[in-house]
Amino acid sequence: MRISDIRQERRAVTICELLAVMTVMAVMSGVLWRVGVKAVVLANNARVVWELHNLSDAVEQFCQQFGDYPPDFHDPVAVRQFIAAKFPKCPPKCYPNITGQSPATALYFWLAGPDGRGFSTNPSNPFGNGRNRIGPFIKFDPKRLRTVGGGVQYIPPGGTGTPYVYFRGGMQGYDGNTGWSPVHPYRSSANNEWINHDTFQIISPGDDGHFGGGHHFPAGADYDEANYDDVANFSAGTMAQAMARESETTVDSAQPKDITKTDKARRRKNASKS
Repeated sequence: MRISDIRQERRAVTICELLAVMTVMAVMSGVLWRVGVKAVVLANNARVVWELHNLSDAVEQFCQQFGDYPPDFHDPVAVRQFIAAKFPKCPPKCYPNITGQSPATALYFWLAGPDGRGFSTNPSNPFGNGRNRIGPFIKFDPKRLRTVGGGVQYIPPGGTGTPYVYFRGGMQGYDGNTGWSPVHPYRSSANNEWINHDTFQIISPGDDGHFGGGHHFPAGADYDEANYDDVANFSAGTMAQAMARESETTVDSAQPKDITKTDKARRRKNASKS
């Protein structure tokens, strides 16, 4: 065999090895990318769950201060009635402009105040510029605030631009399929009653930035693909995680209680034989 042939053979082997290594690296990169993306999603979900907890605490503080949970702006008449009841010395001419407010802007309006500085302690003009203030009830991240149509929306951590939405529990005017487009309040899959009927719901669109079309919690029989990563202040995680917990509970409750005892006895007997 000539020396040139040996060199060509070695070169061919080296190229094959290089291609093999590049293929393995490409596969590993794809796997690592998917793992990295999943880790980011899980981290964002954890941040959303924690922030929903803090937002819920802030709404509770508002309720303790003013004696009721704030309205969600789906009904302007209900908002004016709320203001008249909670600020009876405030004349209608001092009422804030609620044009453009919606369930997507309600959290910032009520927890930060219309101008972001809380509410004045002046009973005749609580929406004015008095020095002494009540609130804000939570510190909003200014980088995630977005002004839309006269109101201020709050975007979840890692969000794509779709805001949190707040619904006052049990408000009249909602039916099973309507709310603030494109999301509506959740109802119990057991009895079709409002979740948190006497309090409120705060809903995040999840990592995909889209609210799901279904609304029966936690079984999710009417959920679509966008529902599964939605997170709410009552779901303790994503809707998919809540569905999994519900399925486990259903399976466990359907099994006879003595099956577990029988299995344990059989295992102890088999273990003693061995």
